Amino acid sequence: MNIAIEWTSMAFRALLLDGEKIVGDKKSDRGTTTVANGAFEATLREELGDWIQQAERILLSGMITSRNGWIESPFAMVPAGPENLVARAVTHKIDGLPPLILLPGIAQTNPLPDVMRGEEMSLFGLEQTDGLFVLPGPHAKWVTMEHGHITGITTYMSGEILNLLKKDSLVSRLIPPTYEGRPDAFRRGVETAYQQDAFPGKILARIFSARSLVLFDQLQPEDIADYLAGLMIGAEIREALGTDRSRNITIVGHTALAENYKHALDLAGAQAVLSSPATEKGFIRLQRVLGPS
Repeated sequence: MNIAIEWTSMAFRALLLDGEKIVGDKKSDRGTTTVANGAFEATLREELGDWIQQAERILLSGMITSRNGWIESPFAMVPAGPENLVARAVTHKIDGLPPLILLPGIAQTNPLPDVMRGEEMSLFGLEQTDGLFVLPGPHAKWVTMEHGHITGITTYMSGEILNLLKKDSLVSRLIPPTYEGRPDAFRRGVETAYQQDAFPGKILARIFSARSLVLFDQLQPEDIADYLAGLMIGAEIREALGTDRSRNITIVGHTALAENYKHALDLAGAQAVLSSPATEKGFIRLQRVLGPS
């Protein structure tokens, strides 16, 4: 049996694999940023417990293999599929543990460097292997795939910027402390981001409207949070797609955020579908490439 671990900055998840069958699943909120003083080995042992004695190998993916994680592994350069991850993986041995297989992230260097670590596993298990894929989050990834290989990565920090705007900015001072969803405000923000000729500038100029509209009683303070979310997601989509609305777009996730992306893409006239992350199948596919221990 093998253990496959997705260890991100915010969470830990381990799968116990008996061949291609998942026989165990453990989750916790002990992401890499919560592990004090680099105590990753101790954390791993605590999380896995008696699984350690059952496993022949431990596969590690995500921020745990980054420069800010436990043991850094190199990047596989695009175009990259599971076989490229295996080729660049780093094996590390520690007494009392099965061999650790530290999987690389995926990177591109042209026209600007961009990277991903761990998200690729949720893509490699999907049935759809070609097209444009969106992974919503604080650092949203827009990924192109061809024949099951990742060929391009663009990261948008829209989510992190949105959180900063809502927490500590000129605009945040007007946002009420309690939140209630305002779908009409979200839609208005998306449409404001899309209107290229009706308003001056782009996203940097339009963010201020979350304040100015309130000053002129055209937006309620309760609407600001969702209006800003619509602005940021709309601007991200406008940049990512340009004038091309014909591509097959898959949004990976069934969260409220993923639903917002779907709504915003619908407003753009793009054809998008929601798909569940396929991390388990991604690990199983990679395990096939890795072969027997």
